[in-house]
Amino acid sequence: MTLLTAGANIALEGSDCVLHLCCDSRVQFGEHAAMALLAVDDKRKPIGEAALFHAAQPWMQWDGNSERIECRLRLAGLPEGSRRVLVVLYRFSAKGPVRDLGFAHLQLNESIEYRLNLADHGEAAIIVGEFYCRGSDWKFRALAESSAYGLAALGRRLGIAIDDAHPDEQRADSAPSASSGTGFAVTQNHILTCAHVIEGMREFQIASFAGRHSAEPLLVDERNDLALLRVSGDPGLRPLAFRTGAGCTLGEPVVALGFPMAGFAGGGLHVTQGGVSALLGLHNDASRLQFTAPIQPGSSGSPLFDSSAAVVGMVTSSLPDAQNMNFALKPALILAFLQACSVSVQSAESSQALSAAQISQQVQSSLWRIEARA
Repeated sequence: MTLLTAGANIALEGSDCVLHLCCDSRVQFGEHAAMALLAVDDKRKPIGEAALFHAAQPWMQWDGNSERIECRLRLAGLPEGSRRVLVVLYRFSAKGPVRDLGFAHLQLNESIEYRLNLADHGEAAIIVGEFYCRGSDWKFRALAESSAYGLAALGRRLGIAIDDAHPDEQRADSAPSASSGTGFAVTQNHILTCAHVIEGMREFQIASFAGRHSAEPLLVDERNDLALLRVSGDPGLRPLAFRTGAGCTLGEPVVALGFPMAGFAGGGLHVTQGGVSALLGLHNDASRLQFTAPIQPGSSGSPLFDSSAAVVGMVTSSLPDAQNMNFALKPALILAFLQACSVSVQSAESSQALSAAQISQQVQSSLWRIEARA
């Protein structure tokens, strides 16, 4: 038996392979967790649909039981253009971390084994390996690439829509009929928010104590989780200004304002304070920064402010089971997106130090609750 470590690769004999996966835990496959196979090209652009427990593909076949998955792959039968197959271990609907599964044991053709300790992985999905083609030969590489927000979020980043809910929940039509988040004005009739806030929805409104307006998506960038909404009529929104010059510095204080837990925590604006804890996102993602100001569901799309009330980021997500490990898109990516939308924004120098109360009072009329319905 050949034992692999993370990052190691090995050549396969032929293009047919039998893959087995089991874990040291009481969490059984098909109940709380599952495995997915994603066919992609050399740039990890998806080719065809994902292979899920309840949605097999012509180039593979599921077998085994809830304690030990068996999958038979015909790599030569992959869709044209496929050069890799990602092997993903995930929790249904991102309900819990993969570390609950203990050790992952991956075995190929009864001759290659990869053991991965999941104890340090608080994420909801993890790429445990990939098959890849070099010339006409297939190889396998052992990996440990986590996706904090589950298989569906991983799919969005790759450019494919994946429903990672349990198949029973899908059959029960568990797709949400409504969602809410936060948005902020970037012009007098444009609102910026996160793409996942409006994903799968058809009707959109923005609301605050100043009133309510209908809106429509103008452009959505699912890969970078950005969405620009155009507000109907002539609402005369008050756009926020983005900070000019250098980006955030490590340890810099920031303030987040948004509408979390709409309908539960009240309909008003919430303000939290923290600091910039890292200048990169997960896996050295240069498009994001980390911050410690507490956020909750509904905070997505909230602007992140520096001490002079200039926008220095947009809240996108947080890491489950971590202490205030939250993420925001950096202004450079946001501004590039808005420029592509032919939207000119205001800018401001970071020149004064305001309290959180002063910032809230100054910007609250520019913030709106996003209400979306299917």
